[in-house]
Amino acid sequence: MSLPPETMVDPLTGIVRRFVDVAPVPGLPHRYRGVTAEVSDARRLGAWPADRVSLGTTFGDVEGARVAALGEAVERYCGNRLPPLDDPRLRRTTAATLAAEGHRHFGPADLPFFAPWQHREPGFPYQEFTPDTELLWTRGEEDGDPCWLPASWVYLNYFTGERRREPRLHHLNYAGIATGADAPDAHRRGLLELLERDALELWWHLDAPSRGIALDSVPGLRADLAGTRLKIHLVELPTEHPVACVAAVAIDEETGIVAGGGAARFDPAEACAKAAMEAIHTWVFTLGLLEPDGWVFDTIKAGILAKGLYLDHRADRHYRDNAGPHFARVRDLGAQPQIWLDPRTQESLLHRFTNPGTHITAADLPVGTFPELQESLRAQGCRVATVDLTTPDVAETPWRVLRVAATGLVPNAPAAFRYLGLPRWREVQRARGWAPAASPLAGPEGLVLDPPPFL
Repeated sequence: MSLPPETMVDPLTGIVRRFVDVAPVPGLPHRYRGVTAEVSDARRLGAWPADRVSLGTTFGDVEGARVAALGEAVERYCGNRLPPLDDPRLRRTTAATLAAEGHRHFGPADLPFFAPWQHREPGFPYQEFTPDTELLWTRGEEDGDPCWLPASWVYLNYFTGERRREPRLHHLNYAGIATGADAPDAHRRGLLELLERDALELWWHLDAPSRGIALDSVPGLRADLAGTRLKIHLVELPTEHPVACVAAVAIDEETGIVAGGGAARFDPAEACAKAAMEAIHTWVFTLGLLEPDGWVFDTIKAGILAKGLYLDHRADRHYRDNAGPHFARVRDLGAQPQIWLDPRTQESLLHRFTNPGTHITAADLPVGTFPELQESLRAQGCRVATVDLTTPDVAETPWRVLRVAATGLVPNAPAAFRYLGLPRWREVQRARGWAPAASPLAGPEGLVLDPPPFL
């Protein structure tokens, strides 16, 4: 018999010790509800750097925010639990050996992360993924059959302890890890996140045209946003798959913040509302970057966040001057909002959200189902593999945590580490006619290298 998920919340024995309602911030919508989960310190059990705090947000549903906070806490808890090096789920070998033995795997032909010009950039920290690169692989599943994936692409905070000596092929893989009510639900959630990030990366960096979504066409959204001083804009993120992908920006004229968020859902109204909520979350985060004693910089001074992940505070907000060539110093998603505090970034790029070339309604967005999405991905030649990361304690409940990995989709990364070696960029350029003068494999010319205003 499974235990209910709420058994994971306990002040003494729980993965989550307690929930704390987020104090309202001036400017938030009246219906905004935020809850943080205080997470137990898994490092007491070993090299397990799970996040100590997680956040859940909703419009008007405190219980829903608590469930979301618990889900995020469990996701990071399980995703940061790295198996020991002698675990039978791991194997040290090369892609060439796996291919010779006839094993399914995601190798360098599937995941050519970076373009040659990126590898030539001074100080670029990642090496080329080749058939002869020896590394640890972890066993997952693709269409019911075993499939091997680079372990560093599956787990969070992989390069700790003994793994610091492992080949570094890519940045932290943010997208595609999810908690679900069961394994199929986690699979669905993880795949939708991959679709959202793919649609955003392509639309943004290939400088694609914008289609704005009328806010009043989203049922209930205007009421959910009542009381806020933020101006919300929605745009479609185009995709060939049966799912609504949406980006939102929240503009705060009082502080000069521009904050973005995105979502992919089978229901267009849900996608629009979730994107707006994510933009508001980014706005709240960016408030902590405004002053040198803001909570982000205080956290850095306390040693909780690494100093190199953010740009030094600038009173004039000219963060572009500190970003380095090709934004090489924007090495974490948390630094991207700093670039959008720079008035020059807003002047050159904000129009993509606020002045779209065409306008549509939420009803014009794609709709679909999970089986339809899976079939669409198969038809496009995308391979999808999953790895169950659920720890034994969480597995006592019905909840499951899965890493979902896919070929043929572009994951998000900080501006310094865009995955421009993936063939998806060139395929979309040909199919949609975007950025025809750009050649992502050859160099950065013709691409939008600025980060979007998203975490």
